[in-house]
Amino acid sequence: MSLSKRFDQNPARLRVLLSGRERPGSLNQQHCRRCGKEWWPRQPRKPVRCPGCKSPYWDKPRRVRQAVTPLITSVNKERLSHSLGQTLNKALGRGDADHQGNHSDRSLAHALTVLKEMKAAGRTWQEMADRLEREFGTKLEKDQLRALIR
Repeated sequence: MSLSKRFDQNPARLRVLLSGRERPGSLNQQHCRRCGKEWWPRQPRKPVRCPGCKSPYWDKPRRVRQAVTPLITSVNKERLSHSLGQTLNKALGRGDADHQGNHSDRSLAHALTVLKEMKAAGRTWQEMADRLEREFGTKLEKDQLRALIR
């Protein structure tokens, strides 16, 4: 039997619409919720994936992830210098900043001067943090050091 006679006996439209169980006219236009493509399926059953983006999740909306907020949004220079001063005072064992002991100069002003000199000399952030911890008894992170030096 020739191909044209087979098409005459079983038209393509009826073959698509009638696969055995479904009634005629059961094809609906499909819409991908991922890429926005619209298409007419060849068979009445649900398509496996989108013909445009090839996503198997074409009929499910995208889940929106919550934005991750950074831990430190910005460094407040005044708050940081105040907390550094308090830390230095605790390390020195003195209650107020006006009290002068027999210790070497461990003031905030001296710490800032040391940091600026080290930056001018081209030292790394890790070297600066190590020296601050060794001489002044406080440990600072890179962002905190950067805010103090500016």
